[in-house]
Amino acid sequence: MKKPIDLYCMALQDRSDRVRWLLEEMNVPYTNHFMPMGSAEKNSPEYRKLNPMNRVPTIVDGDIVLHESAAICMYLADKYSYGKLAPESSNVKERALYTQWMIFSVGTLEAVVARMFTHMNSPTEIAETLKYVKEQSAFFKMALNPILERQDYILESGFSAADIMLGAVIPGAYDDLVKDNPPIQNYMERLKSREAAIRAKVF
Repeated sequence: MKKPIDLYCMALQDRSDRVRWLLEEMNVPYTNHFMPMGSAEKNSPEYRKLNPMNRVPTIVDGDIVLHESAAICMYLADKYSYGKLAPESSNVKERALYTQWMIFSVGTLEAVVARMFTHMNSPTEIAETLKYVKEQSAFFKMALNPILERQDYILESGFSAADIMLGAVIPGAYDDLVKDNPPIQNYMERLKSREAAIRAKVF
């Protein structure tokens, strides 16, 4: 029997949530290794061998060690979903769009959301950050709304790992992306109702 995937994380709702959700969707066995901030295990030489940056998530799947949540999810979906949660390379258009949204979720969307956790140290900075997030969210809605008005998921072919990545990040900008915005609001309701997301305690 194959050894379960080791998933190193700090909590259920950190960047490991999207990895855990994907594993639950695919029914792939895994073991959570919770390492709270400042814990001896997280700061140990052993963990730094797995992730020299001392961040989470990290997975160990046999002789494969990976960090960066988007990279982990792309690898896992390719290996274990057999074309169901990641378009196969032969489906060139869907694969290209899938890759675009996977990278967008962390490289563009999450980069904006993260400012609300890192640039909120004074009244001036808070005001500037919230203004920036609101402005950027307007662009995000221009990209996402037309797609989600015509189809249930980000890809025409249906639910994929790209929806997991987006669904895990979008709530961070709830007031500007989800609230009073039916296309994304309905999309998030569909994602939150998925049994795998509930088991993974993503929301």
